Amino acid sequence: MSSGSYLNPVPEFRPAVKESRPVRLAFEGPSGSGRTLTALLVAAALGDPVALIDTERGMAAKYADRVPFDTQEFTHYDPQSLFASLARAGTRGYPVLVVDTYSAFWSGAGGRLDKVSDEARAGYGGADAAWSKYRPVDRGVTEALAAYPGHIIVTLRARTDTVIEINSQGRQYARRISVRPEQRADIEYDFDAVGTLGPVATVRFGKSHIPALAGEVIEQPGEDLGRTIRAWADDGIPNWPQQTFIARARDPDATVDSLRQLWSEIVAARAAGMAALDLHDEPTTLAQLVENRGIQLRAVAAAPQAPSAPAT
Repeated sequence: MSSGSYLNPVPEFRPAVKESRPVRLAFEGPSGSGRTLTALLVAAALGDPVALIDTERGMAAKYADRVPFDTQEFTHYDPQSLFASLARAGTRGYPVLVVDTYSAFWSGAGGRLDKVSDEARAGYGGADAAWSKYRPVDRGVTEALAAYPGHIIVTLRARTDTVIEINSQGRQYARRISVRPEQRADIEYDFDAVGTLGPVATVRFGKSHIPALAGEVIEQPGEDLGRTIRAWADDGIPNWPQQTFIARARDPDATVDSLRQLWSEIVAARAAGMAALDLHDEPTTLAQLVENRGIQLRAVAAAPQAPSAPAT
């Protein structure tokens, strides 16, 4: 039985250690619940500078006086464009990236649901075949978010329902509650914690990898929440997908040996799916970038050398 190639070795057992790694957060809630501001305030406590992918027609800019950030606006929400944006942000070394909203790349114009619907209507095998065609793209974006060399915060639009409650004076009133986010059903498994924003400046956490947040309801969520999250993220032995991986993979002086060493570090940091820019500034995965560069360098080394010109 094969033990795998040098790019895909069979992993060995090793002692488990507590690792410090960048956090992956999501904040869900209906319109007006404070998703964007909460995400930015938490982001400010996690690092600087902050980059924000804006799908809300520039609405995040109204908070630029409270949290400085660089922004990139989208009006068409192809998930492959999100992958390309992750590649650019990672290559430029932003330590914190906010995607506001991640839901747009699912249910917005040109998003995943649109692409599957268009493919199914075209008659190429129906809905099942359409989902099968685009599922690898979804996996690529999910892996790129997981392997981004910094902290990631996404916001999610939430479908809502109305419940009737009774206030302290005994009067009934209607309150909107989040039912589920506009994304695939198991989206919460991609994040360390998912906070549901309430109508009066609160965020409620259910299950969470961050012990300090599990089951908590936090009022006025902001930089204090961000500091709590950063303390958890920084606790442990560092082992994270580093932005330097991209620089080393793009290094014009890289060798086959240096790329092989880099690959072992990429595997250890679980960073093979990191979105990166190749030498032509086209988006690709870090694994594909390293592999392609290795192939090119070995081809150059194996090519016959042209004879040198005779001395005159």
